[in-house]
Amino acid sequence: MLKINTKASVTLSLVISGAFFAVLAAVAVFLPGIVNSMLRFPGEITSRVEITSTDTLLVTIAAYAVLVVALLANIMLFSLLLEVKKDNVFSKKCIGLIRGISWCSVAVGVIFGLLTYYFTLSSVVAFAALFLGLCVRVVKNVIEKATEIKSENDLTV
Repeated sequence: MLKINTKASVTLSLVISGAFFAVLAAVAVFLPGIVNSMLRFPGEITSRVEITSTDTLLVTIAAYAVLVVALLANIMLFSLLLEVKKDNVFSKKCIGLIRGISWCSVAVGVIFGLLTYYFTLSSVVAFAALFLGLCVRVVKNVIEKATEIKSENDLTV
């Protein structure tokens, strides 16, 4: 299996995270059209037959809310990667960033859970986002415990 060194991996992750900022900006521009296209096919994509202008507005607001949460998560991820690049992994700052990323994932899960009213498959995305939030939370707990152990070891020496 292909393995690259840690420095290259962090750099690659920073580049991908940077590209994700551009993707989020592009999606923000085209989001109303995407929502309208999705809502035009009530029999195939949505779970409701009649979609009113209020429904369109609510789905658009939810889509922008997901976009904002994704932007926040990407900002925190980018900051976390910068800390990793500085070899500052076991710190309260990193723990806070990981905590924030997990809450962003939970927020996306809740928003998609609410969108299940309009899109049946949103429940799958909601479940995946909530599970991802749980996984990131577990990683946060592991890093937090490792930080405590490192601090104790630093004091002992």
